[in-house]
Parts: sequence; structure tokens; C-alpha cells
Amino acid sequence: MEEQAIRHLLNGRRYLLLQGPMGPCFSRLASWLQSSHREVKQVCFNAGDSWYAAKETALHYTGSVKNFAFWLRELHKTYPFDTIVCFGDCRPMHIEAKKWARSKSIDFLAFEEGYFRPFYITLEKGGVNAFSSMPIDAKYYREQPLPEVKNPTPWKPSSFNRAAHAMLYYAAGWFGRHRYRGYRHHKSFSPWYEMQCWFRAGRRKLWYRWQQRNMLSHITGTLDNEYYLAILQVYNDSQIIHHSPYKDVRDYIETVIRSFARHASKERHLVFKHHPMDRGHRYYGTLINKLTEKYGITGRVIYVHDLSLPALLTHTRGVITVNSTAGLSALIHNKPLKVMGKALYDIEGLTWQGPLNQFWQANFAPDKKLFQRFRTHLLYHTQINAVFYGKSDWLNIPTEVPLTTPLADSELER
Repeated sequence: MEEQAIRHLLNGRRYLLLQGPMGPCFSRLASWLQSSHREVKQVCFNAGDSWYAAKETALHYTGSVKNFAFWLRELHKTYPFDTIVCFGDCRPMHIEAKKWARSKSIDFLAFEEGYFRPFYITLEKGGVNAFSSMPIDAKYYREQPLPEVKNPTPWKPSSFNRAAHAMLYYAAGWFGRHRYRGYRHHKSFSPWYEMQCWFRAGRRKLWYRWQQRNMLSHITGTLDNEYYLAILQVYNDSQIIHHSPYKDVRDYIETVIRSFARHASKERHLVFKHHPMDRGHRYYGTLINKLTEKYGITGRVIYVHDLSLPALLTHTRGVITVNSTAGLSALIHNKPLKVMGKALYDIEGLTWQGPLNQFWQANFAPDKKLFQRFRTHLLYHTQINAVFYGKSDWLNIPTEVPLTTPLADSELER
């Protein structure tokens, strides 16, 4: 199943790793590639990167974003890498690296959270999400032969590991910030702020669990098939910033509420589902209350937090998202889906292609057979059965994919 993605990863000879997930994942990836007789260098942009990188593979970039392409060009003269690997293709340094790599015909590989979570991570050549190279063409998936896909090992991601590595990464980055004066993080880089958000998220989770203890049974029972589910995403998600028409999630919320108030049947309800990773950073309850009053639909909009997404999807009439991977979960549940941004799964036959104003009254259902074919191709070409935080064995086992042209001993020692 993961052979195609792994083959992309092992198609090179010399690798340059940029930023990976916070933690030891990319240092383990470097060791794994070296055990497969590849050369590897890992760029450290801040002290958090440096904390986890192995000394023998680490390179340190202390300049600005605008000079990064020049630095890559100079590095390539002494270390002629043919493959760049990163996590997320929308971070400022990664955007510059992608542009430069494309001009030099160097492979650019991007990891991302799995399209089909929790048992997968994503790896694509050229870009991920809306930059994916997978065709947005129903005809392609209907006509291509289906690859063989195995059942995944049910690896479990660890929230504790993610939080622990995040706090250590931010702390190291903060205390070592003077060495990397040109660095600008794609998010807040203060460990104190992030720590406050983690504690706030913990408190809110306990409060929401008690406050909304009877909400799921009400929504899935009393409102069964009488509500639409609007998915909220992390406020500073690259999907919102780079692949949507919205400057802020608040704009999306108002767009959905305004359209629902004007065009949905009066007996219908609208449920907003907050993103669990955004629990400590944002709260939209006050905004939603103001908007429901403004548009005259008080009592018809519900704002929920940690309720079961599969349960909410099972009982909803339809789903609205900017471009969250939760949209793929909606398609798994065979629910009508409207995409408000750019998404690799926004394909005619899978999603409602008309305007949002017509979605509330549309008699539309996804093509189940088309989705199964699309899902199989996506799993085979882009997914690896693994987790970034927690136990999975993809970096522990030896590869069976050799170099097409073995490196000479002199090249290996270079």
C-alpha cells in the first residue's frame, strides 16, 4: 500500500531535509535514509530544529527568507543534493525552497498529516493538499486500474508525545533564538504563549465535556437528519491562509451563517464543530451568538467542541468545510459536501459544485463508487501507514527499494 509513497522517498541519492514535525521524526528519517545508503543533510532554522538534529547531518541557516534560495544555490555547489524533503509546503522557507527546486529540476517532497487519519501520514512529490499532484478529474479515477491496497496497521498517535515535543521544541527555540536572528516562525514562537494555550485547552476540554454532556444525544437524536455540519479549522492553518478565499475563520463562519439564514429551510439547524487543536487558541461562541441574532436565526445554530465527529457525520444532512481533511470523512460517510476553498477532493461527482446558497436545498449525494476509487488511488500514491507521534514501524524496518544507480564508494564518503 505504501510502496508508491516510499518509492518517491527513496528515489534520490543525496537529500536535504528542511523542517519536519516538531520532535525527532526527521532525525530518525535521516538515519533511516543513511541506512539505505543515501547521503543526508538536515537544515536547522532555529534552535528547536538544532536540538533534535544529529550533529553529523546538521547545517545551520541563520539568514532571512529572501536569501534562502541563494543559500541553497551555494550549498548545492558543494553538496549536490537531488531531493528536498520537508513537512508542510506553505512555510516561508519551504515556499522558497520549492520555487528554487522546481527551477533546478530537483525533487521536492512534502510530508503532511494524513489525509485519512489516524493511521496514515501523507507524503507527496511537488506539494500537498491543494498543491497535490493528484488529478482533480473524475474521469481519471473512473478509468485508471485500481492499485492493490492493504489494510493498515492501527497505529495510535500520542497526544502526550506531541505536546511534550512541542513544548521542548518551543523552549529550545526561544532560549536559542539569538543564534538564528533571521528566523521567523510560521506561527507564534513563544513557549510561554503556547504553554498558556495548552493549559487553557485542558481547562476548556473539561468544561466543554460537562457543559455539552447531553448535546450529542440531542443532536443525533432529536435533530437526526435535520442539521447541517460546518467544520471549523485551526485559525492559522495553512489551508486557510493559502488555499481559501478567507483571511480569517471568522469570515467563513459569517458566510455560512448568512447563507443558511437566507436559503435553508426554517426547520433545519446548523452545527459548528470546533477543531480540537484550536481549543486553547480560539473561541467563537460570542461571534456565533451575535451573527445568529443579526441574521434572525437564534436557536437554530449550535456550537460544539469535543463531540464525536463520526457520530455527527452519521446523523447530518450535509457538511460544509473550507478544505479540511474532515471533508474526506464526510465522503466516507457518504454525506453531501460543499467545499468553500481549494481541496484535492473537490471533484465533480464527489462534492456539490454549485454555490453554497443552493446547497441547502440541493438533492445531491456523492458518487460512492467514484469515491472508493479516488480513496484507493489516494491511499496508494500519497499515504504511509504511520504516525508522527507515537509507535509505528516505518522508520525501523530496512527498505527493500535499492538505489537505481548505486553510489560509488568515493561518493558515499563525500
